[in-house]
Amino acid sequence: MNAEVRIVTDSNSMIPWYLADELGIVVVPLTITIGKTELTENRDLDVGDTYRSLRLGTPAMTSAPSPGAFASAYEQLAGSPVVSVHIGSNFSGTVNAAQLGASISGLDVRVVDTGVASFMAGCCVIDAGRAALDGGDVDTVVARAERTAAEVETIFTLAEIDRARAGGRFDVSSQEDEGVPVIRLVAGAFEQICNVAFDVDAASVMFDALVDHPRRLRIGVGDADAGPVVDELFERLRVARPDDEVIRYVVGPTVAAHAGMGTFGVVYHALDAR
Repeated sequence: MNAEVRIVTDSNSMIPWYLADELGIVVVPLTITIGKTELTENRDLDVGDTYRSLRLGTPAMTSAPSPGAFASAYEQLAGSPVVSVHIGSNFSGTVNAAQLGASISGLDVRVVDTGVASFMAGCCVIDAGRAALDGGDVDTVVARAERTAAEVETIFTLAEIDRARAGGRFDVSSQEDEGVPVIRLVAGAFEQICNVAFDVDAASVMFDALVDHPRRLRIGVGDADAGPVVDELFERLRVARPDDEVIRYVVGPTVAAHAGMGTFGVVYHALDAR
């Protein structure tokens, strides 16, 4: 009988820790540097303190894990085939570090470049983990992660336009500075779909986009200290779509550093025919 496939990911996937534990997923942390303070995005990080530092407007940078950190994670799983599922190489150097870490370890590791970020990648990780627990081999697990990566979409707010521009990942035109930009990411492309006056209006845009979706969905609802509007959106979706898998997650500092404090959004993809 083949050894069970094990899953490794990076902390940018935003997978809730209880799910990482449930699925036996190893999470390798990214680093965020706020001013001169370097922090590791692991389960011991005081997210509240980190949020408060970001809210002061201090410049922040994020960096991928080192190849050595990946090699160490893989070595802990020696004896099992490993599928390592990560934030896309179009967003981060994490995939390259994972590939180098696999080479250093000399172990059987397949690295998956999802092409997506944040909890979009987290959905790929969850599906890979469940496929592994179902007894899938490496090819089956990789295929499951890649299929989710091809299907998953997100709608989210840019809470701090200056921080978003400084990070270089988002193109927010100058005439649209008033209000809250609402962004959609589909097939690797960002699209500014509207500007709204208040967070509650952005939440309504997200709810309306999903409430009548014809397929059963996994929906992630996450925020970086955006307040009760996000809890209300989560509950509205749970009530309106009782057959869906609706997951509450935290937008970690390595995403908030680019999208801004107070950002929130929904991540979603179909679960039927799986």
